[in-house]
Amino acid sequence: MVLWTDEENGQAGAKAYERRHKDELARHILAMESDSGAFQPAGFSFAGSDNALAKLKEWTGALAQIGPIKIAKGGGEADVNVLLPDGVPVMALDVTGPMYFWYHHSQADTMDKLDPHEISACAAAFAVMAYQVADAPLDLPR
Repeated sequence: MVLWTDEENGQAGAKAYERRHKDELARHILAMESDSGAFQPAGFSFAGSDNALAKLKEWTGALAQIGPIKIAKGGGEADVNVLLPDGVPVMALDVTGPMYFWYHHSQADTMDKLDPHEISACAAAFAVMAYQVADAPLDLPR
């Protein structure tokens, strides 16, 4: 698990991580990001090989209690996408968040706008997929 900051001002954290760990990125299995708010999870977007995408789709059954979770080709989000040129597969949590830009980066962007059930569902979806990837007998194919 890696946390970094400064996406909004040029992705300094993500770029510094990529530079500092350049020699290790061949061993990175997957980079995941959640940066679309904490609304009801709808699925994940993924950039990587078709074989890896097929494997990830096999694991969505573990998310059935959360709701219909789809994994589709697309990509990650800004911070993890800096790792794509290094061959690291990336994935981003997709949510149904029509209200995201109502409050985004404003003084009204406060915790009282969040639904505890949706936050829990996002955390569960992210955790289940991370666990599936980490516990797989083989790394995701690149």
